[in-house]
Amino acid sequence: MIKLKGLGVKLAAGFSLRLEELHIKAGETFAIIGPNGAGKTTLLNALALLQEAKAESLEIAGQNALNPANRLALRRSMSYLFSRPYLAAGSVYENIVLPLKFRGIADTGQAAKMLELFKIAHLRDRDSGQLSQGERHRVSLARAFVTGPKLVLLDEPFSSLDARVKESITADLSAITRSSGTTLVLVTQDQEEALALADTLAVLKGGALLQRGTPQEIFARPASEEVADFVGVETVIPGEVTGTSDNLCAVRAGGRDLEVVSSCAPGDKVLVCVRPEAVSVSAALEHSSARNHFKGKITSAVPWRLEYKLTMDCGFTVVAAVTKRSMEELGLKPGAEVYASFKATAAHLIKRAT
Repeated sequence: MIKLKGLGVKLAAGFSLRLEELHIKAGETFAIIGPNGAGKTTLLNALALLQEAKAESLEIAGQNALNPANRLALRRSMSYLFSRPYLAAGSVYENIVLPLKFRGIADTGQAAKMLELFKIAHLRDRDSGQLSQGERHRVSLARAFVTGPKLVLLDEPFSSLDARVKESITADLSAITRSSGTTLVLVTQDQEEALALADTLAVLKGGALLQRGTPQEIFARPASEEVADFVGVETVIPGEVTGTSDNLCAVRAGGRDLEVVSSCAPGDKVLVCVRPEAVSVSAALEHSSARNHFKGKITSAVPWRLEYKLTMDCGFTVVAAVTKRSMEELGLKPGAEVYASFKATAAHLIKRAT
């Protein structure tokens, strides 16, 4: 659906976006994640042909998007949703058919189909000013899909919604997108939103693409410390590979010996990365399949989502996610001595220069 090479955008504030290459397949849901100021919206605007950009090549839906003669047709083949669902005065139905009217297309049942798909048929005649925030988002999505676009671009689409409404809308959007074969590109800081929707993730920071891959690859196998930090890998331990056996690496880190499944070689300087949910915590050393066990002391325990996040000093900092039940049953609190463990397959090594 999208092929670009050598894209560059410079903004007046001094920010610059530069991408060597980016391919997005037809029918794919592609999420661009990154912190504030990463360039996510700038990239989305460039793909929507709303932002002037220089590129060696930019192809959308098989057409040269750098050719001015193709731009109008390409713009008509896509829809763009802003972070806030801007609706026109009038009924829900009148809002949904607006894109059809702009294109001179008669409504021959397209609007009714969208009303059903996005579960707002009962709101057909309601005034747009009388809708809840979640309903406004559903109307906005129905309006975006009513023309049967090849490409839909979303900029922080559900940032204003509470978790329950967001979960419901993203589930419906995912099902509709996959059944229609529409290519979806969204930018977001919400990692759970990206995980719920995306086939492919790209991490953007400082105007540069740091990594792209499946959600599982990005979150479990970050390519750099910057990516690891953004996707919530909180145990990051500098070390050095001291030996290998098949694909198992022995790593000396923080005065301790670790074992990690990796293709690194002896002498490699590395960062040992472990996600909080991959770390087990026990009050006593227990027999398990985990190869890495460390005695430590809890330095902090704070609520995290529906669990607790424990930070432990094991000679290096280890962070674990534990349930409230485990907190109570094991008496986990700051100052308590515990054992932290993780499997060799749960850790990931990132090579570092020094």
